[in-house]
Amino acid sequence: MNGVAAATPGGGFFAPRWRGQVALRRLFWWDLLAVGTLLNAGFAVFALILLTQGLAGGAWFALQALILPYNLFLVATVWRHPQTSTAARSVALTWLGVCLLV
Repeated sequence: MNGVAAATPGGGFFAPRWRGQVALRRLFWWDLLAVGTLLNAGFAVFALILLTQGLAGGAWFALQALILPYNLFLVATVWRHPQTSTAARSVALTWLGVCLLV
């Protein structure tokens, strides 16, 4: 057992993914494509609802931008995973581009 595992018993959500301790299949297919896409769709729908209600001050834009750090985290963890292929990196970057456009 190393000192990092002893210091973080459960490991949480972010740390194991950042360290590459989560299986690439789970990270790519579940975290990035499934959950990430659903979160982005939910934020986009809610932002569109706020936009149609005429909410002033660009709150709808701020809500849409709120998910960006999580998206960047997911793409970075896929990118730096030791078993990531070039195809998975390309799909992750394409996914990020689509999420930024929507």
